[in-house]
Amino acid sequence: MAGLAASATLAASAYAAGALPAGAAEAAPVPHTWGYWLGLAGWVTGLAALAGIWWRLGVRVRREPASVPLGWLLGTGLLWAAPLLVAPPVGSRDAYAYACQGALWLDGVDPYSVGVLPGGCVWSDAVPALWRDTPTPYGPLAVALAGGAVAVARAVTTSTDGQLLVAIALLRAEALAGVVLVAGCLPRLARAAGVDPVHATWLGLVSPLVLVHALGGAHNDALVLGLVLAALSLAAGGPSAFGAGRAGLVTGALLGLAVAIKVTAIVALPFALLLATVRPGPAPGSASAAGTACLTHDERAGGAGRRPPAWRARSPGVLLDRRLLALSAAGGLAGAVLAFAGVTLATGLDLGWISALSDTGRLVQWTSVPTGLGMAVGYLLRLAGRPEAVDGAVAAARLLGVVALAGTLAILLVRAGLAGSAPDPTRARRRLVTITGLAFTALALLSPIFYPWYGLIAVTVLAAGLSVRRRVHRVAVAVVVLSFLVLPSGLGLAVLTKLPGALFDVALLLVLAGVAYRNRRFRRRG
Repeated sequence: MAGLAASATLAASAYAAGALPAGAAEAAPVPHTWGYWLGLAGWVTGLAALAGIWWRLGVRVRREPASVPLGWLLGTGLLWAAPLLVAPPVGSRDAYAYACQGALWLDGVDPYSVGVLPGGCVWSDAVPALWRDTPTPYGPLAVALAGGAVAVARAVTTSTDGQLLVAIALLRAEALAGVVLVAGCLPRLARAAGVDPVHATWLGLVSPLVLVHALGGAHNDALVLGLVLAALSLAAGGPSAFGAGRAGLVTGALLGLAVAIKVTAIVALPFALLLATVRPGPAPGSASAAGTACLTHDERAGGAGRRPPAWRARSPGVLLDRRLLALSAAGGLAGAVLAFAGVTLATGLDLGWISALSDTGRLVQWTSVPTGLGMAVGYLLRLAGRPEAVDGAVAAARLLGVVALAGTLAILLVRAGLAGSAPDPTRARRRLVTITGLAFTALALLSPIFYPWYGLIAVTVLAAGLSVRRRVHRVAVAVVVLSFLVLPSGLGLAVLTKLPGALFDVALLLVLAGVAYRNRRFRRRG
């Protein structure tokens, strides 16, 4: 009940300090009203209480696992989420932008060509001024879902204010659907990877990060998360479920739909296809392959057929197979292309959203590590009397970040190929799931911009693959920190801490470089 009280406090505080639509987008960054400050105090208090209760629950899960059944944990998470489902959007104004983009599409205006203000959206005042003139960077499925929400809202009421409330409620229902999909798939992915499903659910689903930013903020990242987890869960079932080609086809289709919402989901595709080629070990009984995408390999292992010769890479008993890999890759690519192309054609939209992604770089915040390093260089340039070079420093740092991201993803893909060759299938899947989580972590840290909800996929996938206590502890600390990075009104603390944040990124880079150097010396000595 303490967690429910904390969540209820957050919801009540959102009515005073949350991302309210009526004129709030034009308000000062920190409104000077007693109501706002009281609401903000309640928000901080409620979030701190919720984070503490969640942390203690994690300790209980680790020390007394039998005392926390999975069903009870999922029910607790739903109980905590309930108050936020009826609160105004918190931590972000993106939901208002979604509604406007959907309205433009319904009215025959291309949201990939114009922003919500010039496009004539009646709710554009609720959208932050920075994003009113920019085309939408979201895919055709995101636009169509938002358009569907607005269409229902228009059918329910003729009041524009009422329509906005209904549309936001439906967009939150979409986010809830994504979270429910995670609830069905995360425990099964964790089991397939040999990780305690209760602990994985605590870390990756029943957390302040999911409650505040996936549900409270009504972000479409929640549905992307659900589709990615469904694809990985299906892939973890191994090739015996449908056959490698058909399993890859469904896996690719799920990820194609995720990419049709946000392009970043494409990172999961190669890792999911590798995961799908890990052959499950023999198991008694049989299970139907016609169920959902969230069945584990243990539920499907009875359908195993003839096993082709193994692809021997590093050790005997290797589990990756060239034929299975080819079939999985062909099916996965076909599924992804067909799903994405089908949604694009059905909506009548084009690929204009890809070019619109560059507009998101207008926001300069240190929460993106490359951007923070560029800001630090910019401060030095100002001291040196070269303020005109600041923008160039940030742009150069971001470019280096993209190069570093590409290199990191390539290294992780190679490691994934080797990890899938482990002689034990459970160990192979655990390594592949963990590496997939690391790939999304690199994407979040090295991209030109970063918001707390960008870390949702990384945290949840890592939760299904990590079993070492100290690593789980680090991810849990990150969950708590990310939950506090944005005020309920949508104002990021990064806006108020530019210089300290830039210095933090420099210190972080130095620490990581020192750790890498020390590890390299230890390897040489070993």
